[in-house]
Parts: sequence; structure tokens; C-alpha cells
Amino acid sequence: MTNPDVRWKQRFDNYKKAHGRLKKATAFFEEHRSGDDMYIAMEALIKCFELTFELAWQTMKDYITYKGHVKDIHGSRDSIKAALQFDLIDDGQLWTDMIDDRNRASHAYDEENAMYLANRIIEYYRELFVKFEKKMESSL
Repeated sequence: MTNPDVRWKQRFDNYKKAHGRLKKATAFFEEHRSGDDMYIAMEALIKCFELTFELAWQTMKDYITYKGHVKDIHGSRDSIKAALQFDLIDDGQLWTDMIDDRNRASHAYDEENAMYLANRIIEYYRELFVKFEKKMESSL
């Protein structure tokens, strides 16, 4: 098993890479929002969001475990609750909404749902990911 001190740092490195791709997908979507490539751009944005979200909550879990939190964390909801207690995030409601929207991503084939998700990512979630990354950087 990987050393917990290293594990959260490795996970965070992967998170930063995914977050970087999400930033590029966001820019690509905003560029092609009304063009022929809009649906491709929207799908890329949603897929990048899914990966970034997964790595965010897993990074939270690994970091909190590293800090000695002994309560079992089984999934994203547990991770977000614990992250609030550890002051890793500050908007629990939006992070919880993000869980629900992440679950909706499996229905991105529905154009209305996909556009809803793309707008939520741009309006709310991308800033949460930036704040989370800054907070974790300060923990290194």
C-alpha cells in the first residue's frame, strides 16, 4: 500500500492535471458555444468535469486520512462533509450540488441536460476547483 503522505500528494498531482484539462475544455467550449463543434466541446467539458470532480473528492479523502481522521470515508458525500470540517472547502452546498450534477453527467446524451451541466460547470464549479487547488497547494 502507498504511504498516505505520498498518496494524497500523488492524487493531488493527478487532480491538478485533470483540472488543467478542464480549464482547456472550458475555454474550448466557450469558443465553440454556438458553432458546429458545440456538442463536441460540451461533451469534452462534461467528461473533464467528471474526472476533475472524482480526483477532487479522492484527494480530499486521502488528505484527511493522512491528517489522522479515523472515521471511514466511503464516497464523495463523506469526503465533502469531512473536507468542510478540515476547512479544505467552504461551500458545502455547492459541492453537494456538484455530486448531484456529477451523477447527471451519465445522461449527457440529453442535449438539454448537457447544456444545463455545461452552464453549471462554468458558472459555479470551475471556481470551486480553483479554490480547492489553492487550499491544497498551501498544504504542501
